[in-house]
Amino acid sequence: MKEAESLVNKLPRSLFEFALPTGEPERLDLAMSVAAELIRIAATRGAMRGNDILNQEADLTILSRIAFILSKHPDYRAVAEWWLYRLAESMEPFAILYIVNRQFAAGPIKRTVLIDYLEYFAQRHLVDAMVLYGQILHERHNRTEEALVLFTAAMEISVPTARETDSLDQDLYSVLGIPQAWEMYASVKATTGDKQGIREAVEMGAFKLDHPTAFKFLAKIVAEEGHLDKYEEYMTKAAMDCDAEACHELGSFYLELYYDGKGRDKPPGPSKGQDVCPKDLVARKYTNRELLQNAIDWLEIASTGGWGPSALIMATLLREEEKPHKGLRYLKIAKEDENSASRAKEVRLIYLDKTFKLNIEQEILSKQFTRFD
Repeated sequence: MKEAESLVNKLPRSLFEFALPTGEPERLDLAMSVAAELIRIAATRGAMRGNDILNQEADLTILSRIAFILSKHPDYRAVAEWWLYRLAESMEPFAILYIVNRQFAAGPIKRTVLIDYLEYFAQRHLVDAMVLYGQILHERHNRTEEALVLFTAAMEISVPTARETDSLDQDLYSVLGIPQAWEMYASVKATTGDKQGIREAVEMGAFKLDHPTAFKFLAKIVAEEGHLDKYEEYMTKAAMDCDAEACHELGSFYLELYYDGKGRDKPPGPSKGQDVCPKDLVARKYTNRELLQNAIDWLEIASTGGWGPSALIMATLLREEEKPHKGLRYLKIAKEDENSASRAKEVRLIYLDKTFKLNIEQEILSKQFTRFD
């Protein structure tokens, strides 16, 4: 019990402030109080099962929420997982999803009472349960058609939610990292080469659920078809969610258009009697200076997000502008990303040389759309 009280006394308030950023002081105080009680109970009733500890009046959702917050701190993880397992035994859905998702990620998964509970909630249209149970059916039991039925049903009842967040104030289930239904449907269809099925799922994720990742995938699909104006639109939607990869893709796209029209001081226009090429549909909206600035803006954001290839481009652009000392910061970012580390080390060796010369267009930038030149 002394160890439990020590944990209670060291309970960091910042842990709850981060997970509940919109919480009032009184709400944070209550969360801390509940967490302290969870620690004490775990210390004194370690051998008991969930149903033996929890009474009918207990708010299991609140308890699982607090236990999940505790799991984010290494000193409290054992207590948190002890509670989450017992809450799962008591059929609390968040705890079931947490435990089963961890077991699924760890390797082979046996049919246990928790899987029965997961199936129960999937049948009652809890979207995350439908997706996770469908994943298990597809990946571990080869019951792909049943999984697709679940994913389809889940897509139809899904609503836009705040994803990719550690805040429990926005969406309790989003913190679990379970894929969305459209992602799983598209993933399964990709294994069979069903391009139409992939597109339908991605479009649902984009247009119905307004999901940034769906817009990123859709941008790549329309780019293959030559619709670079739509590529710009959809990739911008993805990039505006601070997706570093999307920011890099968009910045590289603008930089490619800039190099295509280098020396051009006004937007291109179509030649008489000729169709506008896909690149010019976008480029004609900007001057070449504006294209370069667009590229820099998005590459800067991607670099800030730790995207090494963007940082490498930024470093070389700054070196080209005779601003090497500003560029060193970006080279450091590039060296820390395995996607650019090797090239960044090579560039660093000559970066401060007075004779430094590097063709960014040919040696650094990975052009994506040369087939539309």
